[in-house]
Amino acid sequence: MIAPDKDDPMKVRRALAFWVSIYAFLILPNLIVAYHIIAGADIGLLKAILTYIGILGSGPIGAYLYAAHKNGNSEAKRDKS
Repeated sequence: MIAPDKDDPMKVRRALAFWVSIYAFLILPNLIVAYHIIAGADIGLLKAILTYIGILGSGPIGAYLYAAHKNGNSEAKRDKS
């Protein structure tokens, strides 16, 4: 695991990306199934909502991985010098 960089201004962005990805890929699909079963919502609308949230969730996941990679590279450079 990459050790957190205390001087990194992206710490908040990475934390938000983590929670958005948890919501988008674990919580929301279960809510959509519940909406379909309990409320009888239209399946086409629910598919569109899931696609939209999945696209939004994939952006923060990419940002999270980029930030982790960035920190790993900057820490490796500091160790060599």
